[in-house]
Amino acid sequence: MEFILSFIVTIALFSLAFIHFFWAMGGKWAINAAIPTDLNGRKLFNPSRQGTIFVGFGLLLFALINLGFMGSLAMPFDSIYLRYCMYGIAVIFFLRFIGEFKYVGAFKKFKQSAFASRDSYIYSPLSLFLSLSHMALAALV
Repeated sequence: MEFILSFIVTIALFSLAFIHFFWAMGGKWAINAAIPTDLNGRKLFNPSRQGTIFVGFGLLLFALINLGFMGSLAMPFDSIYLRYCMYGIAVIFFLRFIGEFKYVGAFKKFKQSAFASRDSYIYSPLSLFLSLSHMALAALV
């Protein structure tokens, strides 16, 4: 059971990393609904290429930590540190799930944009799934 959950989480994280690298290389697929907008439709921020690459490498690192924790990838340090990393990843994704209460997250007030719709049905539930999955894997294994 744990292996299947870890496999699903790893595939999701590798996919998210790939999408961020794709965007950093100039790809446009789904980019318009991936950035929050204000009430006037203006982007709340313009992600830089370096920032997008940084997020991609972070997601890639999360996937590798997951593989290392499950024993599918040899890691040069003690497994207790990987367990702490798994809990840390769970917290990061839980904070993303909660959001900032206005434009992003499960408790956002503004819900009338393409981003808000995808956030409600895809991004926030995925964040909660990744959070709970990392928490469960860290506690069970």
